[in-house]
Amino acid sequence: MGAALCGSRFSGDWVLALKCNQRKTQEAHVSIEEAITPQRDERLSAERAYELYWADLLGHDATFTCVGTGCSAPLICACLDKPEQNLRIRPYFRSRRLEDHAETCEVAHGRPESKTEKRPDVFEAERPADHFRRASTDAAEARAAGAHHVPPSRVPDRPDPAKVPARHVPTSSAGIKPRASHYYRLSSLVQKFLEHRRDKDLAEAMVEMGGEAVSYESLFRNIYRQKVADLVGTRAVWWGTASIRATKEGGYYLRFSRPFRHEDAELRPTITLTAKDIEAYPVRKLLRARLDKLIAEADGYCVVFVWAKPWMPKDAEKAFVRFYVNNLDHIDVRGPEILEELKNTSRVGS
Repeated sequence: MGAALCGSRFSGDWVLALKCNQRKTQEAHVSIEEAITPQRDERLSAERAYELYWADLLGHDATFTCVGTGCSAPLICACLDKPEQNLRIRPYFRSRRLEDHAETCEVAHGRPESKTEKRPDVFEAERPADHFRRASTDAAEARAAGAHHVPPSRVPDRPDPAKVPARHVPTSSAGIKPRASHYYRLSSLVQKFLEHRRDKDLAEAMVEMGGEAVSYESLFRNIYRQKVADLVGTRAVWWGTASIRATKEGGYYLRFSRPFRHEDAELRPTITLTAKDIEAYPVRKLLRARLDKLIAEADGYCVVFVWAKPWMPKDAEKAFVRFYVNNLDHIDVRGPEILEELKNTSRVGS
C-alpha cells in the first residue's frame, strides 16, 4: 500500500514537472516583435531582419538580443532562411529559454496593468535612402573592441521610421510603448491580411497608406469578374490566381487565370517583371528564389498580389489589361496552398 502511494506521488510529481516544462517551452516560443543585433547596432523587426538576410546584409551567424528593460537574453530569428511565407512559416523572434530574460523584462513577463494601444500599420511606398546600408567597418571594429553603442557613420538623407537606436534604457512602468509597424514590401501586408482574415477582424484592422487609413478589407480586392472600366485608375491590392513563366531575357511573365469583365469580354491581366528591374532590386535573391521555386514545383501556378492600378489602352483594336509594377516591393507571389486562406476574403468594390 505504501509502495503504491509512493508510486502515485512520484507519478503526480512527474506529471506536474512535465506540465511545468511544457508551459516554459510554450512561453519561450512566444513570438517577439523586435530585437537588437550587435552586427548593425540596430533595433529591428523580424521582417527587417528577414529582408537584410536576403539582401546579403545579415549573415547566417547574426545574433539577436531582447529589447526589454535591463535584458540581454539571446533570441532566435525563426524562418530567416525560408523563401516562402504563409500563416505557419513567417519570420519571428523567440527565446531559447524564458529564464534567460531579466526579471525587469516586460517583453517576456509583460505588464498586466498596461493596455496595448492599437495603432494602424503603416505601408511606405518608398524605402528610405539608407534602408539597405551596409554596417560600417568602423562600427564593426568598435563593437569587436567592446563598445556597446557606435554612432552611425553619417546622417541618413531621410530617417527610417522603422528603425530605432538600440539602447537599453529604463522604461516606464507601463512597459515598452507600442510603435506602429512600418512595412515596405507588399508581402508584409499580405501576411497581415491573412492573419486578420484568420482572426475575423479584416474590417477593423487598419493600415495607413500615404497618410490615409483604410481597412484591410477594403484594400484587398479580388479581380474576378469585376468591371474593369469602372476601376481603371483605382489603386488597391489586386489579387487572384495566375501562371508564371521565366522569359529568355531573365525576367518573368505573369498572367492572371481569372478575368476582369469588360463589356461582353473577359480580360485576364498580365504583369511583366524585367531582368533589369530585378537586378536593381535589393531583395532580388528572395524574389528569384520564390518565383523559381513556384515554376519548378507548381508548374508556375500561383497566387499574385499587386499594389497597382489596372491599366487599359484607350485606342487599341483589342482591349487588354495590364498592371505596371515600377517598384518590386509592390508585388507578392505565393504558392497555391494559400487559396484556402483566401476564401471569402475579397471585397467587391463599386
